[in-house]
Amino acid sequence: MAAAELGMTNGDYVFYAFDYYDAPIGESLPLGTRPWMIDGLNDHEEEAKLAYRSLFVVSLANVKTPEHDRFSQDVKSLAARQYNYTYSENENINPFAMSEYYAMKILGVVLNETVTIDGVAAASDGAGLSKRMWNRTYNILGRQIVLDENGDRVADWVVNQLDPGGNAFRPVLQWNTGMKMFMPVIEEDGSSRQISWYNRSSAPPDRPFRVSSTDTGYQIPTDAIAIGCSAMAIILIVALILVVVYRKTIWNKLRPSGSEIASVPFANEE
Repeated sequence: MAAAELGMTNGDYVFYAFDYYDAPIGESLPLGTRPWMIDGLNDHEEEAKLAYRSLFVVSLANVKTPEHDRFSQDVKSLAARQYNYTYSENENINPFAMSEYYAMKILGVVLNETVTIDGVAAASDGAGLSKRMWNRTYNILGRQIVLDENGDRVADWVVNQLDPGGNAFRPVLQWNTGMKMFMPVIEEDGSSRQISWYNRSSAPPDRPFRVSSTDTGYQIPTDAIAIGCSAMAIILIVALILVVVYRKTIWNKLRPSGSEIASVPFANEE
């Protein structure tokens, strides 16, 4: 709503948000039907829907595999049976729980290698175990889990946008870590899914927020710069004067009078 009030929902601006939950490539994000609806603000739903046209949501890519689907079903069954928690129909496994599972699997692989190669005593070398994990690719549940040379996970991402009907987010681009480039999402008919730029045929120009419009583009008025610099200079001068006056006042209070200073004779004055 703030973007709408600033007049930034006309297609000249785009906005990005991050969702760390896995997004199935080619399917809609589980953000609910009509995610632009705002509780208690029914009078502004059209403005919110318009703003969502310029919103892109970046999320982790969810590469579906049979192994991962079976594991997800096992987790959901276990949650219902032992913890009385029932997942909704389209709800994915919590990504933090999945990351914990990946971490345990990677630790198991590296621990087995370490014990086999260097003996049981090497299993207590935490730093050595960590370094052995780095710069490797692990195949877990049919997915490739990549750790770089610093031990950080290298993940694939997808960029999601509202579908033409404005009902749900769906992926429009996917980031391929191996190729280090964005790849299009392929539709069922083999065509590439296109980004829909609201109120324009291409991406808006990469320019800063417009304060005033000139023939050369978007720029901040020179008068505003001059006023800002002058104000900062005045504040700095006033602050220096206050510091000097305060220091002089404190010194006058602490300095003893002449009658209070005892005379100290020197050896050559006796």
